[in-house]
Amino acid sequence: MNKNQKFLIGTLSALVTGVAIGLLVAPKKGKDTRKLIKSKAYDFGDTVKSKAGDLGGTAKDTYEKSLEELSVLADKLKEGFFKNVNVAKDKASSVADNVNEKVRSVVNHNV
Repeated sequence: MNKNQKFLIGTLSALVTGVAIGLLVAPKKGKDTRKLIKSKAYDFGDTVKSKAGDLGGTAKDTYEKSLEELSVLADKLKEGFFKNVNVAKDKASSVADNVNEKVRSVVNHNV
């Protein structure tokens, strides 16, 4: 769990606890208390929206960074693959040349 999630859970817990205690010991009228609760709920909603926006931005940044890293990795893999293909072609060509020379020498020797 990251610190933004912990903050969100802590804030929600604190809000619920505060509302419960406030209702139990409120010296104000019920109407005033409801207005106060409504105001705090809006404040909390704004905080949640802000944190959610921050999390969304962080997720987007992480996604984009991951795509960049995957692209670099793909390029390295592609480069290594083509390097290995070229090495294999060179070795195959060398083997083919050696076989060709041996076949010619056998054919020339028998003729």
